[in-house]
Amino acid sequence: MSGDMFGISLNDWLEGTIAKVKNNEPWNKAWINTYKDLGGQSLESGKKSCPKNAARVLYQNGRIAGYDENYKTVSFQEVIENDSVNGVYALMAIDELKQNNSIELSSLVKAVHCKFDKQFGSAPNSDQGAIKLAFKLWHLNKIVQQ
Repeated sequence: MSGDMFGISLNDWLEGTIAKVKNNEPWNKAWINTYKDLGGQSLESGKKSCPKNAARVLYQNGRIAGYDENYKTVSFQEVIENDSVNGVYALMAIDELKQNNSIELSSLVKAVHCKFDKQFGSAPNSDQGAIKLAFKLWHLNKIVQQ
């Protein structure tokens, strides 16, 4: 499995973004600037909100391994109300991966969509960016497992 998103190493992209954030750069600016620094060619890809917001929610809630952000117990409802639906998709994906580490991405997407629909009574956006990001980070051993 490739650890890339949009042709960029996800690990490097995440680490570069977090380094910039720790130097007081806002997440959105840090995300796109790191994408460009790593040779990202398509601004449209670099600005996609699904993986960007999912990564931010995971980082801010202590789900990214190797950083000093404290693990925060948050409900999906809290995240959807106060932050990002993409964060909910990523957190749900992690929950599913904890139960089945060998699940295929396509099955994970279906499981997350089903779980989201059951909890919130609506079908989620068909975009898979947040789920794909969580899946890749999981398999790169970048997810805190508590």
